[in-house]
Amino acid sequence: YPLWSGYYSQDPNSGLPITQHGRARTILEPYFTAGDIETQGSDHRGSKAVTSVTSEPTRSPIWGETVKVETLAENSGQEDVILKVMDYKNKDKLLSYKIPIKYLRVFHPYHFQLANSTQPSKESEETAEPQLYATIVRKNSFLPRYVGCDHTALEVFLRGVNDPLINNPNPMVVIARVVPNYKEFKENQARQSPASMGLHITPLSFPIQSMMSFDVPRVSQSGYPQLSKPGGPPELPQWNQSFLFQSRDGGTNFSKTAALVLEYYSSTSVKGSEPWTFGKPLGVSVLPLKSRLYRKITTGKGLNALRIERLPITDTNLKTINGDAPTVDLSFQLLSSEVRLSNLFHNCWPCSGTRGQGLLGEGHC
Repeated sequence: YPLWSGYYSQDPNSGLPITQHGRARTILEPYFTAGDIETQGSDHRGSKAVTSVTSEPTRSPIWGETVKVETLAENSGQEDVILKVMDYKNKDKLLSYKIPIKYLRVFHPYHFQLANSTQPSKESEETAEPQLYATIVRKNSFLPRYVGCDHTALEVFLRGVNDPLINNPNPMVVIARVVPNYKEFKENQARQSPASMGLHITPLSFPIQSMMSFDVPRVSQSGYPQLSKPGGPPELPQWNQSFLFQSRDGGTNFSKTAALVLEYYSSTSVKGSEPWTFGKPLGVSVLPLKSRLYRKITTGKGLNALRIERLPITDTNLKTINGDAPTVDLSFQLLSSEVRLSNLFHNCWPCSGTRGQGLLGEGHC
């Protein structure tokens, strides 16, 4: 069963159409289509997932939530996933976007800027074209194996900040990526190359004209960034979230230049005049993916898993109650077969209980 998840934000520069009541929510609703696309009223609808309602009436809602729906794998070639923004009080449909499931590459995180090309743009904020920002991931029950790759994926489970912070006013979000050459990645960031800054935003106009809008480059020097949910409370952000990096995207290519990069941002970065436009991060954690780490993962007991304790957050002004720079805990799992999703970490904190010498000092491996 493919799973769908999303993180939603509405562009405040292009508010929702005005309704009498003003409240809004999103609905993620795939349904069966066969020949005639207009089958919303048929009996072949899939599952539905709904976000919470905004806390107050607004034309620029931000949800920051993940919702999931399921559909039969054998039907995914004929089905669409539909994103709707609805008025809570009278159920008016404010926005609607329809995406064919078959266009989306499995397990790739798409960060979309959605807009209807048929809606004319206006200079006035009252009539500007609405835009919806959403991350969509299509998942299968099994991780695919790719020819020429010894492993299928690398899963990284991020727990949270270890010690309370004294100068962090907001929850934090994390952008995680695996880059093939960290030195080149930092040089591109210094030149402010758009591909190395924040998320890769894909503009998508409706109706969709070409499936090329969903094409994914085979190699990316900036990796394929993934966005976490907001972690709180501000004084001790916790995420308890997994990031999955596929082998075909270079996630399992351990080398002397590759690295896992975690960038920490204030959750207010998804708001403002340009949603998902991230400035300077609050801090960065970097873990080189060298052959030593690979041997540590594959020669341990049990599953190909490793726990890393107190990975430093560097390039930061954040301070803990002890006056030190903060640290985070995370776990790795190297997947070597077409495993079921149920075999992944899935928001747990795995540890075999064996005491050993970790890469960053003594810890559990």
